[in-house]
Amino acid sequence: MVYDVLIIGGGITGASVARDCALRGLRVALVERNDFGSGTTGTCMGMLHGGLQYLLSNPELTRVECAESGIMQRAAPHLVFAIPFLLLVHDEDKVDKFEAFFAYYDQFQKAKFGRPHVKLTPEEALELEPSLRPGFAAALTNDEPGVNVFRLNLLAALDAADHGADVWNHTEVTGLIVEEDGAPPEAQARRRIAGARVRDVLTGETRDIRARITVNAAGPWVPRITAMAGLDSYRLRPTKGIHIILDRRVTSVGVSATAIDGRGLALLPHENTTLIGTTDEDYFGDEDDVRPDPQEVEYLLTSYETVLPDIRKARIIRVMAGLRPTLYQYGVTEDKVTRDFEVWDHEDRDGVAGFLTVAGGKMTIARIMGEKTADAVAARLGLSGEGARCRTAEFPLPGGERVLSGRDVEKLASRFKIPVAAAARVAYRHGARAEAVLEEGCREPGGRDVVCACESVLEAEVRYVVRHEWVRTLDDLRRRVRVGMGPCQGFGCSEQAAALLGLELGLDPAVVLADLERFRQGRWKGQRGTLDGDQLRQQEVTQGAWLGPVPEWAEADPAGGFVEARTPARSGKVLRGGWRR
Repeated sequence: MVYDVLIIGGGITGASVARDCALRGLRVALVERNDFGSGTTGTCMGMLHGGLQYLLSNPELTRVECAESGIMQRAAPHLVFAIPFLLLVHDEDKVDKFEAFFAYYDQFQKAKFGRPHVKLTPEEALELEPSLRPGFAAALTNDEPGVNVFRLNLLAALDAADHGADVWNHTEVTGLIVEEDGAPPEAQARRRIAGARVRDVLTGETRDIRARITVNAAGPWVPRITAMAGLDSYRLRPTKGIHIILDRRVTSVGVSATAIDGRGLALLPHENTTLIGTTDEDYFGDEDDVRPDPQEVEYLLTSYETVLPDIRKARIIRVMAGLRPTLYQYGVTEDKVTRDFEVWDHEDRDGVAGFLTVAGGKMTIARIMGEKTADAVAARLGLSGEGARCRTAEFPLPGGERVLSGRDVEKLASRFKIPVAAAARVAYRHGARAEAVLEEGCREPGGRDVVCACESVLEAEVRYVVRHEWVRTLDDLRRRVRVGMGPCQGFGCSEQAAALLGLELGLDPAVVLADLERFRQGRWKGQRGTLDGDQLRQQEVTQGAWLGPVPEWAEADPAGGFVEARTPARSGKVLRGGWRR
């Protein structure tokens, strides 16, 4: 089979391109080397924000971001939650200046359902958030929509599949299929990209995927893919950013701050945690080995002490680092590098046919990035008329057809005999599909059991996403339902989750154990840079609370069944190989 278009890269950009092309009726293939949202998308700050920081330097980008934020919120309203922010103004003489700035922003943010700003006195701001450091002249409010980035990314890929696309994660491009197009003297010979050679990184299986057009949407890895086409001229200027994640919501609102070098920072309640970010530094290392630096953590904490004096008392459960696939610019500082995007047609630019690259941009404008890329694909394929029109702004993403009310959630909890908190989280993650998730999962024995207490994840939901959402590893499961992303960081849930995953996929116990080890190493990677002093003591307490005494594991059952655990601290069932169910 020859596809119309092959998209390389399953982040929010690649998934959006796949969705748009599928909605236009094209035969689409989407491949992702790791998992959807595992790269840049999964390390962003989790907001469909309106681009307030670009208001003066690039007001058109702010306008587009606000408009696109509104479209994305309508497409997946169940994934969106409001985050009110406070900006503290310390100089009385600058209050009017900042108010004028926010008044300018008010006219843009209507498109994203934002409310007009409000000026608060210091007393009003401290009543709203008592943990603020006193001594500021005034506080200004604005609000931005938060979103579950992993689910948003996944839903774009799901919608593409629902409209006929073939979608694969854990599928690495090992090379492009390069053909000679044309033969002298009748026509000048040129190269054409006719698809890609891919390898399933979990099974080792290889195959060719042939396509009329190949789209490179690999984020920071874009230059690697262009190099496979024999092109070394396409450059990015990737910048690194880190975020600190705290174990709970330490403030009732988001708090904006100015870093010691004058850059803007944000602390925001997000899901059941708090995020602090972000840094912005040029990165010249290995894109596959991006790690937070202790100095970057100190930069954020030192900066936030100016507005939240007790910030160091909060428990850090993770520090994540990621790369922005920013376009190449020379002569500007990292935080001034454009956040705009481009669609690069290599036939026009480099004489290589059948090959497009999309790079730059931000999560908020991923839909329009997909639209412009799909427009270029349609033009190269000669599509015209109604069938070639973009329709992604008109339709909801899967589950976005309806937001369940509090009463709906209570009915789900009553019908399926599950905790209201668990029903609420299923409704949040799956929207209008929540009932289908519980209907299928609760038919299974143990479907109502809680797997992850931090995020109220039921066994029913785990089984559903493994069956229907391309879950092949524990890390995939983490992105689908947040298993291991709460305060315990997997200590309290990873074994049971691994057992369920192994049962659903029919995996050998040795494969399950290896996956569990990789998962825990991944969690450790985001913790080790912060473990010192009080943070280390807090980690030891947490680990001891979850792990308890070292268990006396039962011997494996030669028949591959279940045997009883011998240790009260590890009550329950034990899978062959020693893993509890």
